[in-house]
Amino acid sequence: MIHRFLISVATTSILLSACGGDSSNGSTNTRVGASAANVTNPFPGYQSTLYTGTSNWLCHPDLFGNSNVCNGNFDSTVVAADATAIPLTYTPATEPPVDCFYVYPTTSIDLAGNSDLNDDLQEQQTTALQFGRYGEVCRQFAPVYRQRTLTALGLTTFTGALGGIDIAPNAGEVAYADVLDAFKEYIANQSEGRGFILVGHSQGSGILRRLIAEEIETRPELLRRLIAAHIPGTNVLVPTGQNVGASFQQVPACRSANQIGCVVAYVTYRAGDPQLEDPRFGLSAEEGTQALCTNPAALAGGQADLFPIIPRQQPPVFRVLLIPRGPGGPYVNPISNLTIPTPYYSIPGQVKGECKVGPNGVSYLEASIVADPDDPRADDYPGEFIGGTNWGFHLIDVSIAQGDLVRLAQRQANAWLNAAR
Repeated sequence: MIHRFLISVATTSILLSACGGDSSNGSTNTRVGASAANVTNPFPGYQSTLYTGTSNWLCHPDLFGNSNVCNGNFDSTVVAADATAIPLTYTPATEPPVDCFYVYPTTSIDLAGNSDLNDDLQEQQTTALQFGRYGEVCRQFAPVYRQRTLTALGLTTFTGALGGIDIAPNAGEVAYADVLDAFKEYIANQSEGRGFILVGHSQGSGILRRLIAEEIETRPELLRRLIAAHIPGTNVLVPTGQNVGASFQQVPACRSANQIGCVVAYVTYRAGDPQLEDPRFGLSAEEGTQALCTNPAALAGGQADLFPIIPRQQPPVFRVLLIPRGPGGPYVNPISNLTIPTPYYSIPGQVKGECKVGPNGVSYLEASIVADPDDPRADDYPGEFIGGTNWGFHLIDVSIAQGDLVRLAQRQANAWLNAAR
């Protein structure tokens, strides 16, 4: 198992090197991509008040040093079943010829219904955790936005039990307006006709789902530049058994690694989770439709080993929200976990993923943790939400398959560039 994983890692490294080689003449790649997309500016003369410059961006090509959250150390340690540990070094692409635009999930603990535009540790660390490693593939753009807060979510959940009161009914519109503003600024003044990958999670994925339906699918010049959308943690609806329709009319499910203009969407639950009988995610209320599940490790279907990239230390807000499980690292022995020298670790062959549909119609990515008493690795890892029921592995939707997502992004970026040429 570890040998197959190392071959996969090596293949990824070769692909990333190839991308670096292609981008040594980055301006040429940009012009080729722009020409292939028959670029016209869909937002001529657009100038954002909030997102011109870099003051309201977490990641932006013009942000340097610690001001850019995506400039961090994203090295990982790969721990095999025989306890062998090898480094998986993060190397950002040099002059990457494509872009990634990211919207972070619900993470703000500001006290109002919407957060302010001052990015706190929660926004910074969540963005680094979920989006940082995409720097192997693309230029990175991540706006700060006035999202619907954890405070609003918690209070609405509490009052919902008392009668369904939403304490911040317009918070979602405020959040979407900010992201739309940032995206228009990016397209009008930053993108230069380049292809782009949309990346999000949870609230961020929901906003990007709306952005695709309302802005990208309605503008052929943008649709041609959409390399892919990686938006786990939200329900993208399709007609039952189909790959496109309902949420999107033109953007289908990704079913092969070289497919472009497609979407990866899934929600994750532990195998055998009893709360799948009444899940919070993965159900559709629209007759004849179901939630889409695209397993980033097996796009065509079936079970496959997932490639988790897990932070040694979760962001503070996640540490509060995750039910404690396991010894706090990849090893059964907590002392051994202290020897991990990198901020992330991976556990090849220990987590398997497969898209499933339950008898109640729930569509989800089933994650099975392979526990082996003879394996020096841990037998369990935290993933479930401590503050509510039915959430499954929602908080770790990205981490549990991050290696697969980034590797897929590279394949799709290369496919889009080849098509553009």
